[in-house]
Amino acid sequence: MTDYDWIHRGPIDWLRGRHHGEDETVLVYFRGITPAAVADGLIAQRRPPFARGGDPAPGDWGVIVHPLFDHARDDYGVVDYRGLCPEGAELAVFVPNPCIGKAHGPEAYHFRDGRFSFSVSYENTLFTEEYLPEGLVSLVTTAGLDPRGECSGAQDREQRLTALICDHLGLPALDRAAMTVDHELMADYW
Repeated sequence: MTDYDWIHRGPIDWLRGRHHGEDETVLVYFRGITPAAVADGLIAQRRPPFARGGDPAPGDWGVIVHPLFDHARDDYGVVDYRGLCPEGAELAVFVPNPCIGKAHGPEAYHFRDGRFSFSVSYENTLFTEEYLPEGLVSLVTTAGLDPRGECSGAQDREQRLTALICDHLGLPALDRAAMTVDHELMADYW
């Protein structure tokens, strides 16, 4: 299996080679929209890109990592990903640590053409089956990742479920070497 360890460590901790900590960042795959447009949309919502992948070729997926919250402004609102996803664009959003204080499991969202497509709550896929595409529901169940099935530990389940979602959407594996982290921006932001 490709390295999907970032789903329980957080994208920035994963990029830095750190173990799971206080990483409250979001990983966004995008295509059909330029990296600059995604970055500008996030900056407008006070969630500047902390890390970026290389410039994707047309039709390929790009990747950006941004903060989940703006603690300095007490802004804990949700990013408007629909507004970042115009006609012809697609976003896959992974939130590894939606609430560190309450230890909630990861969440994933998919948007296409400015519309919500599906979501996955890693805590309990039973509650989100109505939001999953039918093909993904059967894959989750067959892979034994349904909460009714057995899996060897939460971290293994998170990685396997992430791999399944990434494969379903055709998302490329993350490449540490291709990612650029803006350490100065992160230091100023927090």
